[in-house]
Amino acid sequence: MNVAHWTSEEFLDEVRAWVAGRLAEHGLQPTGEWEQPHAREWSSAIRFETTGGRVWFKVNGRATAFEPRLVRLLADLSPGLVPDQLATDVERAWSLSRDGGPQMRAVHPPDALWKPWEQLVSRYAGVQRDLAAHTPALLDSGTPHLGPTRLVAELRGLRERLRALPAGEGGISAADAAALEEVEPVFAGWCDDLAASPVAESVQHDDLHSANVCWPGEDASAARIIDWGDASVAHPFGTMLATLNSIAFHAGVYRDDETFDDPRVDRVRDAYLEPFTDLADRSDLLRWVELARRTGCVSRALSYEAALADAPAVAVEMEHPVREWLLALLEPWALAPVT
Repeated sequence: MNVAHWTSEEFLDEVRAWVAGRLAEHGLQPTGEWEQPHAREWSSAIRFETTGGRVWFKVNGRATAFEPRLVRLLADLSPGLVPDQLATDVERAWSLSRDGGPQMRAVHPPDALWKPWEQLVSRYAGVQRDLAAHTPALLDSGTPHLGPTRLVAELRGLRERLRALPAGEGGISAADAAALEEVEPVFAGWCDDLAASPVAESVQHDDLHSANVCWPGEDASAARIIDWGDASVAHPFGTMLATLNSIAFHAGVYRDDETFDDPRVDRVRDAYLEPFTDLADRSDLLRWVELARRTGCVSRALSYEAALADAPAVAVEMEHPVREWLLALLEPWALAPVT
């Protein structure tokens, strides 16, 4: 339903008028060139060329309607983390921002991105530490709260909702439901360990990969992180699930068993952990990263469940990612001992 509306002439006319008005407030004008590169059930973006350079309009669906508020807050609390924000319409979940530059993956091939990734995740981790002091404001923006103490209940809820669905609609079998119930005490132990750690909850992007990073300069200081619609307030280390998986995949070291063993990936992980080394020793930090990657499967499942709630056909096309992420908890990599 969202896609049909967001690609309609009526909607596009309304957007063009709104964008022109907001640009005028900044002394800018559209040049008439615009393009809608994608429209998905959870969001759509439209690129406009202006007298002051390229800008982006974005509309969020119901599940990600918090994103404009969160990004505006991030722009205020951590200047330079996200592209410059020009306007926000909170009621309609609309936003307008300056172009942040080319995507990271378009600037360099994967083999040339190891050092940039090390720089970026270290900077991002430092921002997470700083933003931990602003957790109330992050939650007030509507960003979902998925801290470790909440994840056991979320796991149960997902299990029961998917057990009630037919397999063709993304449901799980009785055997899978029983297996998830059996692993729940182990999962709860992971959550307890993370909750007891001295690493404070903060914003967690949850989809930080090279297509969601703009890289306009020579190093990470100029990088801008985009697409915060999967974000939550959570244990910050959960970031490493999507990030390390994506890096390993694009570098060709992600194996069929969903694991990777490559010193270059490890160096990215270690660069991320560096800003936290005053809180605990290396062995604890490494354990918490591994536990946060595992518990992060529930966060990823919840993000997809919310985004696809009104789009069952899209869920089928995507091979039911909610089920896929939930059942990842039963994979050997997730159940291997953590030292």
